[in-house]
Amino acid sequence: PTRRNDLRDDMNTLRTSLAVAALLACGLAVAQTNAPAKPAAKPAAAAPAAAPATKGGKGKLMTRDELRACMTSNQQNEATAAELDKKKAEVLKERDELRAAKAESDKFESDMQAQSAALKGEIDAVKAFGAEIEAGAAKMEKGELKAKQEEYQARANALQPKIDAFNKARNDRVEVNKAFNTRVEAHQKVADDFNEAVEELNDKRNEWKFKCGNRSYDEADEIAIKKEMNKK
Repeated sequence: PTRRNDLRDDMNTLRTSLAVAALLACGLAVAQTNAPAKPAAKPAAAAPAAAPATKGGKGKLMTRDELRACMTSNQQNEATAAELDKKKAEVLKERDELRAAKAESDKFESDMQAQSAALKGEIDAVKAFGAEIEAGAAKMEKGELKAKQEEYQARANALQPKIDAFNKARNDRVEVNKAFNTRVEAHQKVADDFNEAVEELNDKRNEWKFKCGNRSYDEADEIAIKKEMNKK
């Protein structure tokens, strides 16, 4: 008996939305505004899935060797598809973690900008108070001048720890941002490699459909080949 080759590679094309453009490699610790986004890798076009086989193939009946080659390549495609499916989960996990890190960086930058504005207001107020003392010093009694100077020094002393803490947070963030940028670059490479592997699998699936997808074969050959494969 003969029938159309019902070997199939029913792997759904693996795609992942690698929104690297949203993962900005910003120097948040030294910049007042966010850097431009890196362009996202352009997703490759997905090949259509192989159509299910139906009875009654076309063309010359395949030899056993030809059928064996088709069955082997189909197994290899399925194994590659399973590996890519696992890899996809890893790629998406890293993408989501980078998105969360980016959101945290955005919040940090927003908080730092608010702190910067507040500190500037306090610094300007202390400076204005100092200028006021200097301008009116000649008209003040010695005791009044001393009290004003002490008040100025107390306000300045209270402000300095806030300035130091702000600068430390900015400086510490430099290393965090470097690590983030490194992760983004590494993720982009992994994403590119993943997409390339998907395209390679698509090509092999299309090749399989062209060579094997609509060919007739002897069912006895299929049974014999499956027995061979099961022994390995």
